[in-house]
Parts: sequence; C-alpha cells; structure tokens
Amino acid sequence: FIAFATAMAFGTFIESWYSTETARIWIYNATWFETMMVFFVINFAGNIQRYGLLKWKKWPVLLLHISWILIILGAFVTRYISYEGMMPIREGETEKIFYSDKTYVTLMVDGEKDGAPARRTFEDQALFTPEAKKTSLPWRSNFADQDFDIDFVSYQQGAKQGVIEDPNGTDFLKIVEAGDGNRHDHYLESGSVTSIHNILFALNEETPGAININTTVSPYTINSPFEGDFMRMADQFQGAVLKDSVQELQLRSLYNVGGMQFVIPELP
Repeated sequence: FIAFATAMAFGTFIESWYSTETARIWIYNATWFETMMVFFVINFAGNIQRYGLLKWKKWPVLLLHISWILIILGAFVTRYISYEGMMPIREGETEKIFYSDKTYVTLMVDGEKDGAPARRTFEDQALFTPEAKKTSLPWRSNFADQDFDIDFVSYQQGAKQGVIEDPNGTDFLKIVEAGDGNRHDHYLESGSVTSIHNILFALNEETPGAININTTVSPYTINSPFEGDFMRMADQFQGAVLKDSVQELQLRSLYNVGGMQFVIPELP
C-alpha cells in the first residue's frame, strides 16, 4: 500500500512537471505498476477467504473488498480492451471516423520481390515524450532478402516543417492555405513548380497553366491562369485578379483564385 501510494504521488508530480504521457510511460503504463495492481487483486481476494468475509454480518467489509477488485478489473478493461479518443462532429453533419488517443509507429518498406514491386508494412503502438519513450524499437527484420534495422534516435515535441535561413541556400516562398479547414504551410523553392490541391504554383519558373510568381523583379509579380480577387488584410483593400495578366503581388493578402484561398505572408 505504501509503494502504491508513493507511485501515485510521483505520478501526480510527474504530470505537473512534465506531461501526462510521461507519467503514463514511467508510472501508469509501466509493467511494475500493473504487476502491483495484480497483487492487489490477489490480496483482496485472499482476504475475503482468510477473514471469512462471506458472511452477512461482515457484508460492509466484503463490499469494500469487492469494490476494490471491480475497480482494478475496470482499470484492466480500460487499459487493454476499451478504446479512448476523439470524434469531432460539426453541427448538421454525420461522422464515422474515430481518432484514437493511442499513437503508432508505421514503417513501409518498398522493394522488389520475384521481379515485381512489393511493400511490407510494420506497425506497433508507441508513446514518445522528450523525457521518455515506450516502444518496441529497435526493429530488426528482412525484406526481399535484405536485412534492415530501425532504431530510435530522438523525439522532438511540437516539431513543425519549415525552413532555416542559410546564406548559401536558395530562396523559398511561404504559401499559407486552409483547403480542408486547417492551416497548412507550403514552401515553394525558387525555380520549381509544385501542386497544392491540384493547382500548380511556380516560383521564378514561367510555367503555362500555373500561378506564376516572380520575385526576381521589383515589385514582385503574380500571373494567374484563373480569374479571382484578393483582400489586403492591413486596410481591407480589395482588388481583382485578372486572368493571364501580370500584376503586382500583394503580400499579407487573402487571394481567392481558382476556387482556392491562400496568403503569402512574407518575402522569400
């Protein structure tokens, strides 16, 4: 009982100092903690027999022991059988997708087998925090007569895709869009063409059928194969985007072109 109380106290402090996930790795989901719970069930069940609690005059003590056993069995069901997660449902809509609170590591290995393209998928439940990890990594396996190893190196919480300034690097233009209702940042390299939701964007690379952005001239220009409009956020100024017409690029403005809304927030 003292060890259990101490573990629960440390779990509370770890949640406060680090995160709930770290407390799960170190305390709540640890094998030694689950073993302690099993011994509790054995102890409570043994006490029922040892002290003769199956008697009417001892029903309050019996009820207490049975309650603890049921609580621990319920925790076991929650841990190993039940599912927890989130299902976002917008007003007036139906949904059938459930987002589990469990995280997984998925690895897809591509190669050739018997002369034909093949893929083998590896997946296992894992939990990572900057302070701890609970995973079956490293993986050692073989695919198409070739051995390979997968090792855990490090975990960076809250990592985001971005670019780092480099005096010897190339220019990138940041494009922000929310085609599916969530913000997405895209980085378009100078001299390249990329597709964003089936609309081509080209930076300093004149491409027919693409939204061409030129940052080699002053002021910067945009040439769109679609008609549209824009609204400058600073002063709410609105203007039209003419089809196949070279116009000045408006930074920090909401463009609505080709059925897509996007913003170019800053210079490359």
